[in-house]
Amino acid sequence: MAQIVRPTPRRGPSYSALMRAAFFEAYRQITVRDTPVPEPRSGEVRLKVRYCGICGSDLTCYKTGVLAGPDVVLGHELSAVVDVDPAGRWATGARVTVFPSGTGCGECVWCLERKFRYCLNPPDRPHGGGFAEYLTVPAENLIALAEDVDDRAAALAEPLGVALRGVAMAGPKEGDLAYVSGLGSIGLLAVSGLAAAGCRVIGADPREDRRGLGLELGCDAVLDPTREDPVRATMAIDAHGPRVAFECAGVPESLQQVFDSCGHGGTVGILGIPVAPVFLLRMTLKEQRAFSIQGPSFESMERALDLIRERPQIAKVVTGTVPLDLADDAFARLVAGDGGIKVLVAPEA
Repeated sequence: MAQIVRPTPRRGPSYSALMRAAFFEAYRQITVRDTPVPEPRSGEVRLKVRYCGICGSDLTCYKTGVLAGPDVVLGHELSAVVDVDPAGRWATGARVTVFPSGTGCGECVWCLERKFRYCLNPPDRPHGGGFAEYLTVPAENLIALAEDVDDRAAALAEPLGVALRGVAMAGPKEGDLAYVSGLGSIGLLAVSGLAAAGCRVIGADPREDRRGLGLELGCDAVLDPTREDPVRATMAIDAHGPRVAFECAGVPESLQQVFDSCGHGGTVGILGIPVAPVFLLRMTLKEQRAFSIQGPSFESMERALDLIRERPQIAKVVTGTVPLDLADDAFARLVAGDGGIKVLVAPEA
């Protein structure tokens, strides 16, 4: 988990005392300003950020003012190079991505099972920090990048890791019908993971550009849920309905459609963050199983990097790059629905 406290910076001939960072100040307000370059604490390394993706959870913070306090640096989908490792475990310039969750206390029942995000006594390490020129992270959270994975594509390792963990938890079999509601970045990455698992995939999204990219990344069919009934559309392909269905839009109507569309005994994965009640009668009557997911595992991020190499078209999910100074504008456009799909912030630009 990235550190975003502002300790006294190291001063030296190759470093200025300050760096630029984009701070979430309050509801729909991000300000870029100077802040001290962070110093790594024991067990940490300092990274120089190449790219950091704007995640759906970052957007939720921005448009609602919840999930994060004021005066913090968001951003956890990143590619970077090692700037300083006081312990000498990582070479300066090594290309990496970062597992974004903390490693926990190391002693509770969940940490002993390596399920660090459930830690009962989590260390005080705030989440995020990638929308800045530098950040510090625990050295053990680094994942090395292969030479043939470029820095832009590597910034997809975390969200693709989320999608792949969701696919693994749903456990579809080859040939199963899968339904994905919401073809934003996480939905498109879920499509990629389901297609790689051999599923037949139906994707749903009101936007034509997203539906088109869904077909490129592995959808067998796509639909506009505002014009076509997902239940009828999926039943027309398989009378039993989808065995697995994913909610990736983060809106209540989408979650309701997922439960209604998924077949008897099916599994629903909630990858979005829908903040409203839904009617669960269909889920109960059809004996569906549902789970939520809010992050990747180490293993799913490593698999994500392999899949990026196997299916290079996944990089098409990245539709834009902006410099740090335009971070607030990029957030505002994404919230308004006209900012692309996955936008990366490039602090060096």
